[in-house]
Amino acid sequence: MNDRFIILDFFQHQVSCCCPGQKHQHVIDFRQGDVWTITNERKYIDILGWHIGVIVNSEFKFLIHVEDLEDLYDNGSICSVLDLELKILHLNFKINETLDAHDKASFQLFANELTNLQEIKDTMHSVGAEVF
Repeated sequence: MNDRFIILDFFQHQVSCCCPGQKHQHVIDFRQGDVWTITNERKYIDILGWHIGVIVNSEFKFLIHVEDLEDLYDNGSICSVLDLELKILHLNFKINETLDAHDKASFQLFANELTNLQEIKDTMHSVGAEVF
């Protein structure tokens, strides 16, 4: 399993405590470029299921339900560091193809996507998360 994930889109996630009754809840905002490091901490909570430890930008830690993590990955809100690099390489390839084909509309689309991913990567490095 990948141990580092990059936040691609701003989202809020509600975190519940793991005590009986889940009396403590709060919402955490995650920004583009935040880095999640998956820890070896695992916790099974009756009725709630498996939770996994996540460290955000080496600043704080929280537990997330495994299914929530999978949902965030599946809907594209987060991706692995390797996925980010592959997306950047693929977009560079697509830009070169559109230049060869003189396809201005596709070039603009791919160039904008690449710029967005580069900004996310730069933000990731600015928070001190050297993962490459």
